[in-house]
Amino acid sequence: MDNRGPRSALLESQRWLEYAFQPAGQPAPAAAAYGQQRHSAKVVLAGQNRPPKSCESDGVISDDHQPVAVYTADCLPVLFADVKTHQVAAVHAGLQGTLGGVLSSALDQLLAGGATPASLLVAIGPAIGPCCYELGVDRIAQMQQRPDLPALSWSQQQPHNPQAIRPQAQAHHQGVWFDLPQLAQGLLLQRGIPAAQIDRLAVCTYCMAEAGSSYRYNTHFDSGYQSRFSWIRRRA
Repeated sequence: MDNRGPRSALLESQRWLEYAFQPAGQPAPAAAAYGQQRHSAKVVLAGQNRPPKSCESDGVISDDHQPVAVYTADCLPVLFADVKTHQVAAVHAGLQGTLGGVLSSALDQLLAGGATPASLLVAIGPAIGPCCYELGVDRIAQMQQRPDLPALSWSQQQPHNPQAIRPQAQAHHQGVWFDLPQLAQGLLLQRGIPAAQIDRLAVCTYCMAEAGSSYRYNTHFDSGYQSRFSWIRRRA
């Protein structure tokens, strides 16, 4: 892994863009636009968050050739690239924001700008995985009552992650182990994005990524954590 972090095969195939899922603690690139994140569904254009955090938002769509970015520490960083219009976007999608519609908000704006579901590529970056993300059974029950959500992926038995470099999370709430990336992927599929155009980077921030990547790990061990910036831009 280089200082750009893990790579997406889908995005690597596009010579007109640059991107990174940076390791924890590295600063955002110069001139990057990113918002004051609030786990909301608000997505804005880059100019509204340059300088950074000029307004509250959880997604940024490019309006120039400078990077758009989000910062995460267990939540999903989701990068969009449209091969038709060369629009790019970065979205911060934790459970609250994902359920609140942040991915749809980004899609609506990209489609309004000329993208189509068939022309969009999406990379879902490092985030807490189903091997370590425990949710209460009441939260699962609440989600199951929502007809707009895709089928949920969760397990009462904790999945074993053979690629873990640290111990996996231990159960704290007698809950279940939930797959947040799968929820995001399901929502994107519902909006018509082909499965072959969605790339899930299977890197759990709790047990697989570099130290300091996980907010939840920090709450369990008081080990400290640092934001992970993920960004994308179209080349000039």
